[in-house]
Amino acid sequence: MQQVVPALRVRSYKASKVFYEKLGFQEEWKHQFAAGLPVFASISCAGMMIFLTEHKGDCQFGGLVHFYIKNVDEYFAQLQNKGVHVHEPPTNSIPGIRDMLVIDPDGNRLSFLTHTTNSPT
Repeated sequence: MQQVVPALRVRSYKASKVFYEKLGFQEEWKHQFAAGLPVFASISCAGMMIFLTEHKGDCQFGGLVHFYIKNVDEYFAQLQNKGVHVHEPPTNSIPGIRDMLVIDPDGNRLSFLTHTTNSPT
């Protein structure tokens, strides 16, 4: 079980959900005190969970989350086929790591990483 769950601020959960579904994330649950009030939701992909929140007091726009995945190049190809804009395509900018950057509609940065050597996890 994942021990830490980052939260990202979103303006519209409805719009963000569509974007994150293109990345392969699925809604686990959604909480809203009443219709018209902010949403707080959990989404996950391949065992990696994040929270999306419309609540002003939870966090600011422009967060950064790193996701370690099996093969960033294969994932890049999948995103291209779905028409997802990748801000920075896969590169070897960090020794032993291949990474790419996707930016969500609210300016949150999603860095997807793959170990290229037998680096520690």
